[in-house]
Amino acid sequence: MNKTELVAEIQKNLGGSSKSDAEKALNAVLASIKAAVKKAGKGVKVSDKNAKDAIAVQLVGFGTFSVTRRSARSGINPLTKAPLKIKASKAVKFKAGAGLKDVL
Repeated sequence: MNKTELVAEIQKNLGGSSKSDAEKALNAVLASIKAAVKKAGKGVKVSDKNAKDAIAVQLVGFGTFSVTRRSARSGINPLTKAPLKIKASKAVKFKAGAGLKDVL
């Protein structure tokens, strides 16, 4: 399902709303999730090895978006086979909730 199909489903579930209203609602939800993830990401210090995942958004029955840290590590360039160092970074993680798992 892509964004256009999701907007159509939201419009259908909302009943008599227009397509633009459904798209505004979806964009508002996505913007709120992005803002929360960005805020949680600033709270996770990459250099702190004891930091746990910072929970950004928790939707009971659906799932949890969190920010996790990835420590620096060594890797190999697959093209040249040369060793390289990969910098520490942050990543967004999604864990499905019980309600979403039950649907499967």
